[in-house]
Amino acid sequence: MLEVINFFTPFRMRLSRREPVQLRVELVNKGKDDTMASLAISLGNQLSFEKGGYKTQAMEKINSLPPGEKKKFYYEIWPKQATRNGPVAVQIIATEHYQNFNYVVKEYRKDTELVIED
Repeated sequence: MLEVINFFTPFRMRLSRREPVQLRVELVNKGKDDTMASLAISLGNQLSFEKGGYKTQAMEKINSLPPGEKKKFYYEIWPKQATRNGPVAVQIIATEHYQNFNYVVKEYRKDTELVIED
């Protein structure tokens, strides 16, 4: 069983500064056995993982996550030119796999929001 924890630093994106927000995602193995996992993050149309604005999805693969262990991932989230005020949805999907990444045991979805202000 996986637990997905996420944090934004700072908590809100300020458009006037045109600076990125850092997203930290932690995967914790709450099960009793090693697990093979993958992590997929999807941003809305208004955000990007790079300053140029083209990359809106990220994918990570973890070959082995021992029980009780925690794996951390850090991402910079940038606003695009068309970014407007209000909440923007960010979807995080963690998947447990069996033997290889083709077989899915269980999928965990977490929908969160990043608030954007002037």
